[in-house]
Amino acid sequence: MIEYKKHKDINPQQWNACIEGSVNRLPYALSWWLDAVCPQWDALVLDDYRAVMPLTHGRKFRIDYLYQPYFTQQLGVFYGKEGNAEMVKDFLAAIPERYRYISIQCNMHNIIDLSDFSTSPRVNYLLDLTQSAIMLAGNFHRNCRRNIQKAIHKGLKVKPGPGPALFNSFIQQHLDRQLSGTRKTFYPTLLRMTNATMQNGTGEILGVYSKTGDLMAAGWFITVLGRCLFQVCASTRKGKAKQAMFLLVDHMIREKAGSGLVFDFAGSNSTGIAYFNAGFGATKTYYPALHRNKLPWLLRLVKR
Repeated sequence: MIEYKKHKDINPQQWNACIEGSVNRLPYALSWWLDAVCPQWDALVLDDYRAVMPLTHGRKFRIDYLYQPYFTQQLGVFYGKEGNAEMVKDFLAAIPERYRYISIQCNMHNIIDLSDFSTSPRVNYLLDLTQSAIMLAGNFHRNCRRNIQKAIHKGLKVKPGPGPALFNSFIQQHLDRQLSGTRKTFYPTLLRMTNATMQNGTGEILGVYSKTGDLMAAGWFITVLGRCLFQVCASTRKGKAKQAMFLLVDHMIREKAGSGLVFDFAGSNSTGIAYFNAGFGATKTYYPALHRNKLPWLLRLVKR
């Protein structure tokens, strides 16, 4: 039986054991991650945590809805070896009808077969870090290698970056134009998440510095559940000209080479970002975005 559980009734130990033991496990579904990006999230639970689905919900104009939180690329249904498309279908069908508007992203292993939802593919890039640094670098595209060398010749160095508060300010200063249209919760959530990952030892903020010690670029990485996630980054104008971000990613790939981890670029449907990710020899993958709109007809016209 699939049961709806309120946040207060979810057992975090059993929940995390289910996620960690899932064949499609992802850090995004861990309880502490969900607590940071969507406090009071609820869930659908099969039997005694045999399979689970987080429900990241909100409420506006007295209407309940499901949404995809910031910094949480993929959620959906998580299960053991017995998981299949029919199980995913059952979970989606079990979502309470009171959620009149749904816009969520499932994980790449969830096969969606339900006419009640419209689906669209989203792009992600993954790089297997089993090989040595030399072998991995050999698969970089020529332009990628050229940009890394350019950053080195300019004297740029990768060092521990600013703390969460300063990183938040740096992102806001140098990425804000690209993030136009984001909700006012973006930066508070970013600060909450960076603090959480630094405190539990999964997060790392690195900076790229010039010869004079100026911060050219910064990025936030999370290493947990077999993945190194490249979450948020930004460069100054000078950092972009000196290809600082190429040096930053190359540094992290070299640091994690031979570990057996997966370097997760956290994807994007943006052509420019996709080109950057592919330059490091990463493989393109897809995951489904789900949408359902059962709002009253007037609101439905506004929120398509």
